[in-house]
Order: sequence, then structure tokens, then C-alpha cells
Amino acid sequence: MRSVVPATLVIAALFAAGCSKQPAEIPAERLAGLETAFNSDDLAACVALYTDDAEIIAEDSPAVRGHRAIEEYFKDQIAREISLDTVTTFTEVSGDLGVEQGTYRVRNVRIGADVEYGEYLNVWRRGKDGVWKIFRTMQNVTLAQQTSVSVSPAE
Repeated sequence: MRSVVPATLVIAALFAAGCSKQPAEIPAERLAGLETAFNSDDLAACVALYTDDAEIIAEDSPAVRGHRAIEEYFKDQIAREISLDTVTTFTEVSGDLGVEQGTYRVRNVRIGADVEYGEYLNVWRRGKDGVWKIFRTMQNVTLAQQTSVSVSPAE
């Protein structure tokens, strides 16, 4: 009986080691990935952060669905004179899903002015390969650059 107990303990330890949990947080470099890729003008890296079936739900526009549409979405936004700054304010992970909430700021570095502030919510999904990718993004613009439009006839 004594020889069975140590063998059982060894088997249980090996089983537990093989079933060890992956970290219960989204790695910081993944959370900062969009800001890094956007500010490097790296369109491919921006798109690669999203799952194949991802959606971006932006204010006042239809949902952007899938890699091809997400590529077009970012192609229209990435420019050398524009920078993106994000601040993660909350994260929560449960299993292979994670939520990230934060604020963002878009700055026109050419003129040295912030042109948009807002809040975002990302739903992350961990793939079978263990890599976290964005599954859903929602954005809310809280302050956009004001523009003036004149309706008086030109003199």
C-alpha cells in the first residue's frame, strides 16, 4: 500500500502540471499593441491584433466586420501626422475572454493639437495558440475637434 501512495502523488503532480492554468490577465504588450502599431504606421500589425471575425462598433457609423473591413477602417485613419494614446482603466479576464476599458486621445502632431478624446471597450479572446486578440471594439467619442461652418454667402 505504501508504494501506491507515492506513485499516486507523482501521477497527480504530473497531471496538475500538465493542466496548469494560463495567466489570468491580458499581457501588457497586447493591451498596448494597437497604440504601438498605429503610431508606427503599421497597418498590418493593427489588423493582426483582431480575430478573423472581429467587429469594430464606432460611433455614428455601421459596424466594421472582419479583417478586410478592419484594414480599410484603419487605412483611412493611420497617418504620420496623427498619433494615438490609450490608457487602460480596467481589465477583467474570465477563461478565454477578457474585457478592457479605457480612454483614448487622437493628436495631430503636425499642429500640436488633440483632435479627439473618447472611451473604448475591447473584448479580447484567447485563441487555441494562447494569443490574445481583439474580438469586439466599441468606441465613444466624448470630445471631437470643433469645426466652424459658415452659411453666409461669400462677399
